Amino acid sequence: MKKYLAIILCVQALLGDVLDEKIKNLIGERNYQVNANFIQNIFRDRNLFYANGGINMKNVVQALKNNGLLILKFPSPLEVQLTFVARTSPILLNRTINDILSTMGYAFFNVQKADYNNGITTLSFVFVTEHTPDLGIIMSELEKRGISCIDIKHQSAQNWEYLLEINNPQIPNARLLLANQPLALRDVSGQYWLSLQTQGKIKISTQSKWYPRIVLYDRHLRILDSILSQDSKTNVSIKIPQGVSFVMITDSNNPANLRNGINVQFD
Repeated sequence: MKKYLAIILCVQALLGDVLDEKIKNLIGERNYQVNANFIQNIFRDRNLFYANGGINMKNVVQALKNNGLLILKFPSPLEVQLTFVARTSPILLNRTINDILSTMGYAFFNVQKADYNNGITTLSFVFVTEHTPDLGIIMSELEKRGISCIDIKHQSAQNWEYLLEINNPQIPNARLLLANQPLALRDVSGQYWLSLQTQGKIKISTQSKWYPRIVLYDRHLRILDSILSQDSKTNVSIKIPQGVSFVMITDSNNPANLRNGINVQFD
């Protein structure tokens, strides 16, 4: 029994060290030391801050934010670099982060570094701002898109790195297409995105003729197949093979030709 208790205490101590080190990394060593007693009280129930054998970053960040320990504002506008690392394609990660930053109100940013090696994509976004983008909001927006943040590294006051896990990636403007549930869609852009969960046949119909351009993607937005017609049509049927998660539909000559809408059926 004593041996069993000793093992538990040892494990708890190790877990405590890991959590403490992560808190120090997020808020800085000096901030941690000044607020050490306060921090120990906030994180006294360690079980709340672990999940699936690792640190629950969402709960840790939320606790730090709620207690005013996560200082993100700068004295004046500075250049910030956010790096995102995930086992996925560059196109999915770039589209996802672009959409999140735009949703958060950041209009001017660019990719300073892009790397794809052994299936892992690393993208670094740089922009000037008065404060580091809210970590909690970024994680929440990632979750909406089927992506988990499993770690955040605070490299410096202006440099943060997010390690991501792709679970069930979603595109915000993609409509879920289910069997025997027709969709009537309208988008002024003339470009339509669908998300699928199984193979089958898609039937697309319009009121006026158009020149179909249809692209099939896997869950990481890698192109599996594309259809480009030189002939105008009002009805198109395509088979969706296994492995397709997203379908993009537009007009190859002028997307505006589809701005009045399309009808889609999946069988």
